[in-house]
Amino acid sequence: MAEPQALLAIAGFALAASATPGPVNIIGAMIGARFGPRRALGFVSGATAGFLMLLLGFGAGLLAGTGWILALSRPMTLAGAAYLLWLAWRLLRGDGRVEWSGPAATAAPGFWSGVLVQGLNPKAWLAVLSSLSTFVMPLADPATGLAAFAALFGAICWLSLAAWAWGGARVGQGRLRAFNRGMALVLALSVAWMLARAFS
Repeated sequence: MAEPQALLAIAGFALAASATPGPVNIIGAMIGARFGPRRALGFVSGATAGFLMLLLGFGAGLLAGTGWILALSRPMTLAGAAYLLWLAWRLLRGDGRVEWSGPAATAAPGFWSGVLVQGLNPKAWLAVLSSLSTFVMPLADPATGLAAFAALFGAICWLSLAAWAWGGARVGQGRLRAFNRGMALVLALSVAWMLARAFS
């Protein structure tokens, strides 16, 4: 089992990585603004599950010594950035409605939309790789540390994303167009910042 100090450090990192603005937080806030916080919870749960799949998949790969898994980082960061910038462009040009490919315009993006967006989220890839190398791999028992880290990060991630969806719901329908345009700009800026960090 990880020491209490390590768990505290992991929880602090998880909170900073989950609660600070990023693509999934912004999209969660927009879904909350359009559909309400309760209907955003499917997306929130899917995004949390998507993050945990990345974390556990990469963690298991690193524990098994498959270093090639790190080679996926750059291509997935670029693919995710392209997808998120495309979403930002659609939001910027839209009439205030968030249109999603797949569900009808009246249906809130659900669990699998959250999994997809999180899987393509450059912030998630950076958080997974940096957290594994900083907090999990140096532990005396990295396998147990990975399990503890995943449990802590999962709870903190879900609560943080739910808070963003709740905050977005406070915007109100009358200001949805302006809110979406502002969030589109923040989304584009966050992707640009993450790309600069990933390739510096």
